[in-house]
Amino acid sequence: MKKFTSLFLFILFIGSSIIVAQRRGNVTYTSLANRASTSNFFFDNVIIPDESQESAQLVFLFRMDNSFLPFKKLSIDDNIENPKDAEFYSIARLNSEIFQGKASKNELKNSSSISRDLWRDTLFTETYDETKSKEDYASGKLVTKLKPGDYNYVLQLSLMEETNDRNSQRRNISIPDFKTKKTGEIYLLNNNSDLSHMEFMNMGNNVIYGKDYKVLIRIPEYNSTQKYHLRVSKAKINRKDTTNSEIVKNIQINSNEISANSSIELIDSINPAVSLNSSKGSYSYVLLTVPNSGLENSIYNLELMSNSTDEVLAEKLIRSYWPDIPPSLLNLDISIEMMRYIVSEEQLKNLKKGNSEEKEEKFRDFWKKRDPTPETEFNELMTEYYRRIHYAFIEYRSPENPNGQDTDRGEVYIKYGPPNERDRSFPKKGLVIETWKYNDRSFVFEKGSGFSEFMLVGK
Repeated sequence: MKKFTSLFLFILFIGSSIIVAQRRGNVTYTSLANRASTSNFFFDNVIIPDESQESAQLVFLFRMDNSFLPFKKLSIDDNIENPKDAEFYSIARLNSEIFQGKASKNELKNSSSISRDLWRDTLFTETYDETKSKEDYASGKLVTKLKPGDYNYVLQLSLMEETNDRNSQRRNISIPDFKTKKTGEIYLLNNNSDLSHMEFMNMGNNVIYGKDYKVLIRIPEYNSTQKYHLRVSKAKINRKDTTNSEIVKNIQINSNEISANSSIELIDSINPAVSLNSSKGSYSYVLLTVPNSGLENSIYNLELMSNSTDEVLAEKLIRSYWPDIPPSLLNLDISIEMMRYIVSEEQLKNLKKGNSEEKEEKFRDFWKKRDPTPETEFNELMTEYYRRIHYAFIEYRSPENPNGQDTDRGEVYIKYGPPNERDRSFPKKGLVIETWKYNDRSFVFEKGSGFSEFMLVGK
């Protein structure tokens, strides 16, 4: 189980976009494939103001994909109550410990915790494939009520009831005084949320690419005579700061959408969620839908604005997250290089010319012209093309050629997709003939003995 330690200590902040992909050394397709298959542990914290304004709830949100968790096959020796059809199980425990003040090396020995919280669950799956799933997950929350001030915390993870917990590094966090705080908070929520049950997205600062989502925003010092809007801008992250590069959406807020003199509170739910209490409270909130299905896979800055003063009243930086993104799209240079199967050598040279912004513009323009559904942001043709590359990489690699997309069968699959029929014959000892049949063409591959590769010998 050691492989999970580094993932937990890192606490992933997932961002899957060709725009934000980092170029670190010599990027290869294999390294991108490994990155795309990384198991996810999403973690975030939100601060919910208390109705009395004297304190707040610090809430640690987390989500562990099944692929992150170690599963064991159930046996008659396991003393576990399990569902009828369950075949595998996993046990996970996460607890938080909070300390007063900022973390300091000199104070760690003498500091004592002021609060602890514990989450524990046993998960079951019916099939082995479900144990490797990124769509199935365990999620939960750890909650502590705190007064305004500086604190630090440590998290401890245990999998399958290990005796040695894995500890995160100490991290600092500040609880603001909501009596004087001039900016509001923006909470990311699933799109099926309503005011009675608002389920957290619970994916860190990520939202799912191609899907709408909702945000709950606290409007500080709400004035009923003022007008407000939510500005959505594409953002660029530089070494020194973050800047808005392009406004893509302004969502106007109607006064009847704002719940004044309200409060929010955590509710019991399978996944972490809150509800709005409109009968009492000292705060004003608005629940909005962000039309993310029409936005590019990128980084965005959400800003609550006053129409009259153009003042930023609340702000949150978010990233698009594409759960099953084809690995090629994690790096622009690899994305372009993989187009060699469908463009001429001269076209490929042209696509590779220029700085990153120029290359990205040419790349997007190429696929935009071939988008079967130009009215939507999601490009099905581009996605299918890069999905085929990854399938070929996995299915047709061999000891002689670890890059399956560069084999004869891999190239045919990329260009024409899966065949309608696939036949194998063994005409003589050590020789294998594989025939792929399509509606208007066929391809014949031949493989010799041992670890030799299938070679295209006829069309």
